[in-house]
Amino acid sequence: MAVTLAKEALDVGIITNNGDRMLAFYRDVLGFAQEPSIPFPGLGTIHRLVCGNSILRIVAADNAIEQVAGGAFASRNGIRYLTINITNLDQVVADCKAFGSPIAVDIRELRPGVRCCQLQDPDGNYVEFICAG
Repeated sequence: MAVTLAKEALDVGIITNNGDRMLAFYRDVLGFAQEPSIPFPGLGTIHRLVCGNSILRIVAADNAIEQVAGGAFASRNGIRYLTINITNLDQVVADCKAFGSPIAVDIRELRPGVRCCQLQDPDGNYVEFICAG
């Protein structure tokens, strides 16, 4: 049986040792609105950031965790990137570059009328921006 969605969005969680820098990227650079944070004893603090109908959870770990993000785009299995469809690609990429985000694939035409860019967040997770029009 297929799932019956209660919400038309997919929420994602990223666990990090680098909570302040990750929040600065997603909240301050990308402009995701922050909902109240939730302490989760034994794990860390869950920071909920709104992206359209989705929620990005940045979990700032209480204890040091193994760093597995990063590396080349297709070098590891698992969830490797987030895709965000936007209308202001040039400005967002300029802001990410000013923040110091490593650019994996600079702005290019993906197909006629569609441009994209892939970069990394402070933990090395890939974020892909797609802009149509």
